[in-house]
Amino acid sequence: MQKLLIFVTCCSLILLQSCKRVTEQTLSETPDGAFKVVVRTQEISHSGTRNVDVCVANTSSPGFPDKKVQCFLSGYDFDGLSVKWQGPRVIEVSFSSGRVSRFTNSAFVYPSGPVPQEFHTLLCDGCGSALPGGWPPSPSVR
Repeated sequence: MQKLLIFVTCCSLILLQSCKRVTEQTLSETPDGAFKVVVRTQEISHSGTRNVDVCVANTSSPGFPDKKVQCFLSGYDFDGLSVKWQGPRVIEVSFSSGRVSRFTNSAFVYPSGPVPQEFHTLLCDGCGSALPGGWPPSPSVR
């Protein structure tokens, strides 16, 4: 009886995983010379949640990068997401609202051979949004 329960549970998990599919996906690229920043937005199974991954890649690379070291931001439901090159190896990411699942201050691309190119990333959470009365908030706002 226990073997049957385990079998049914495993089959149910496999079935549930097969229902998880990307129902909407967008890719946008911001090139700068030999490199580009790629932003992928995905909605899974009409959930209403937009998962976002931001990575750096060679300009000649098709599609989305497959190496985790190339990605520096993961999150979901970003509003006002903006990605800008601040210099040849500096990338600024800003947004007004959303959830960050993973962020790292650097990303690496291996353009040719074993020596990587490192990119520094700056995260600007809530840029451009101001509290009523400015910062710091007045005692009545706190």
